[in-house]
Amino acid sequence: MNDPEQLYRKKVAETYNKLVLTGLPERDPRLNNIALEHIFVKLTIAVESATAFQSVLDFATIRAEVEADEDSERLQRRRFEREQIAPPKPIDIATALQQYRRLIMTGAPGSGKTTLLRWLAVTFARRQQADESRLGAAFTENTLPILLELRRFAQRFQRLAENPAPFDLAQEISAYIGADPRFSGVSEAWMREALAQQPCLLLLDGLDEIADRSTRQRLLEALEAFIQIPTYAHVRCILTTRPHGFQEVNIGTAFQRTEVRPFTSDDVAQFIQHWYATAYDPEYQTEAQELIAAIQAQERVTALAQNPLLCTIIAIIYRNNRVLPNRRVELYLKCCEALLDTWERNKNIKDSGLIGGFDWQTKLELLMPVAYWFHQHSEQLAMPEEAVVQQLAQALEELRKNSGLDSANKPLLQEAREFIVAIRDRSGLLQGRGDGTLEFSHRTFQEYLAARYIAAQPDPVYIDIVMAHLHEAWWQEVHLLVIGHLGSGRDNAEKATRLMLTILNVYKAPNRWLLYPRVWWLRWFNPDKDWQDSIAEFLLKWLLRFNLGTRLPRFQWQKRIAWHLMREFELVAQGYADCAIGARTKKLSSTLSDFSVKRISQWLYNPLYREQQDFLLKTVAQQNLPRDAVVDIVLKALPNKIAWVRRAAAESLGQLGQGNDSVIAALLKALQDKKESVRRAAAKSLGQLGQGNDSVIAALLKALQDEDDWQRRTAAESLGQLGQGNDSVIAALLKAWQNENFLVRHAATKSLGQLGQGNDSVISALLNALQDDDKDVRRAAASSLGQLGEGNDSVIAALLKALQDDDKDVRRAAASSLGQLGQGNDSVIAALLKALQDDDKWVRCTAAESLGQLGQGNDSVIAALLKALQDDDDWVRRTAVSSLGQLGQGNDSVIAALLKALHEDAQ
Repeated sequence: MNDPEQLYRKKVAETYNKLVLTGLPERDPRLNNIALEHIFVKLTIAVESATAFQSVLDFATIRAEVEADEDSERLQRRRFEREQIAPPKPIDIATALQQYRRLIMTGAPGSGKTTLLRWLAVTFARRQQADESRLGAAFTENTLPILLELRRFAQRFQRLAENPAPFDLAQEISAYIGADPRFSGVSEAWMREALAQQPCLLLLDGLDEIADRSTRQRLLEALEAFIQIPTYAHVRCILTTRPHGFQEVNIGTAFQRTEVRPFTSDDVAQFIQHWYATAYDPEYQTEAQELIAAIQAQERVTALAQNPLLCTIIAIIYRNNRVLPNRRVELYLKCCEALLDTWERNKNIKDSGLIGGFDWQTKLELLMPVAYWFHQHSEQLAMPEEAVVQQLAQALEELRKNSGLDSANKPLLQEAREFIVAIRDRSGLLQGRGDGTLEFSHRTFQEYLAARYIAAQPDPVYIDIVMAHLHEAWWQEVHLLVIGHLGSGRDNAEKATRLMLTILNVYKAPNRWLLYPRVWWLRWFNPDKDWQDSIAEFLLKWLLRFNLGTRLPRFQWQKRIAWHLMREFELVAQGYADCAIGARTKKLSSTLSDFSVKRISQWLYNPLYREQQDFLLKTVAQQNLPRDAVVDIVLKALPNKIAWVRRAAAESLGQLGQGNDSVIAALLKALQDKKESVRRAAAKSLGQLGQGNDSVIAALLKALQDEDDWQRRTAAESLGQLGQGNDSVIAALLKAWQNENFLVRHAATKSLGQLGQGNDSVISALLNALQDDDKDVRRAAASSLGQLGEGNDSVIAALLKALQDDDKDVRRAAASSLGQLGQGNDSVIAALLKALQDDDKWVRCTAAESLGQLGQGNDSVIAALLKALQDDDDWVRRTAVSSLGQLGQGNDSVIAALLKALHEDAQ
């Protein structure tokens, strides 16, 4: 093949169009190279909102909101506007690539990051990206994919990072491709030229697999320098990492941070159907539906299956064993059993030497110290094969001594070498990289086996090993797996308990006067704020070095910050959730409960601890920690004499999510409190708890008559959340819509849309709401009409009029609802075409999106969308591209305009 580009594209497709089952327990040799494209399920990602980077509320504002007896109109408006900031909706990868040139994609272990990048590499290498089943018609540009698995770069980057001078990333990429035997025939010079001159998609996989933090930071600095060079400004980029791999480093604003979303229930079903259709004979296809039903019937298994790697393991294990483990460590154990037990069926291996006579459990035991040794070398994932043989020989010698086995007929090094060859070539837990080194086929298995090794150590050695690396990102998953393994049953429950209690008690409480967060800089040290980690780390380093702000010993400040962050509590809470129910000892449950109670008992009475309190309650609810005692403490605080204590207690009951009879009764009583803020909090929590019984509905309906505007607004919102759209609720909301206060009218209007009862009275009220004096009420009315789906002439006419509203948000909501209702008549099309020229970019963007949804691809629509490709705003241009793709008008003028727009956007 003379054309180097064609050769390169062919090599990329051949290399990456494989679902590598090495390291998964599939015994069928036909599935060793299953095509990735046949089973791939498109992932969705969440784009981190810019509002996530806003600073915490200032000290004075918190105090003012807590201490104010009456809420002013200004304060109500400010709160309302802050609450309107909603988390972004998940989007597909095609949309993300249209909207952002450079992405950082975080995801949990096994969430599908690597598989996604491989699928993109194959898709672009084969020039299939414009296919509707791939990314869509918006992706017509002839883009060259470059996938770099950063773990293969780790040692090279480590050496480069030792030199303070910045390194040339383009040169390193070109040299890597030119030297990689998988791309033989592709020269370094051609790669360098292609990178500089062609549209490229750079896919960097596994930032977290460069374990050394300073090396990761140097790589990010080189990446930033690379994209700032005009020669490479056209290069698009996706960088993947586990969350902890990005917490301790920084990168500029050129990269949009996103998060891979878990599989939905539909994704799980689709994957399993694809898997069975691709991997197994037709006679097993009915088993796919059985597996889907079995997963959906077990809550814990459903949660595990949301992870693509675990979903794959579940499918394979179910096919082999017809069992469904419901904990991660059980899945990993079943996987290792299937891999190693395969050897028992191979006579050549069974008859060979000392190791050949071992059962799979013993073989697993031999691999545990090897995995731990691997993980200790945090700056690299691959190790020289001969060094691995030496480690295994040591493990074999130790096992031989401890078990009293006779000496082997062969030297231990030879036994170890044959074992390594077999595990590399047949089992797949280890794999060669072609350069004389070995690595675990998936880092998850390295972490699991390393965790098993640590868990097997005697007391207190296993605790010492964990504590030596506490909170180090590289060890976090290992520590959770140690706890999960020890917590598999009653046998090791006490060991698991001792470890978790040691972690939980690593820092005692600081001096009492240090508990109160009066020092301004301590507000940077709040839990549940990953984006602050780098800032907090910097501050901590210098504050502890110079002991700023106090003359107390530094350990007191360490205690103070630990008390603030609760990292130990969070780790133990996650470990507790991973333990089997029978392994959750009474002592551990009691200690966790006491921990929560102690802090809640203090924080409920101090409004400046609002963020810490919220984080703790969220953790208790998410990890299903013991909460009865916490609920009791909160219930006891509800009658407190101080109003903001009662308010905090009422809010906390909603956050804890335990809607038993006592909680509901207490909240119903709190709805009658003399303080408005307490009544509001009680109404909000009743909506959150979702217990829409007759007593709750009746109480909220009564609350709609409250003298406090904010309380009526909260009651209206909760009625919408509960979803009980009976006649009494609808009638009450219709009456609330006529309230004088904009907050109440807005909440009632929004809830009428949520309840989905599109009768004549509701439609009439919403049409009237479109004429409201308040812009937020009009916006809610426009959105609710779209939700109800009743696109009659009156509704369409009112929304068309709303498209001319003075407020941009109302116009945007009207444009969106017109797209949802699907009535693409001439008047609607004409109005949306006019909206494409709106002064506000978001109105133009929504109009372009709705035109795509309506599916009317006439000449006027196509011409307007083509013109929108020249819009000053890139969001509008990208949405126009997407809508043109939806309309499917692929004539020459459209294709030419798309190519021109993509080229100009790249420039």
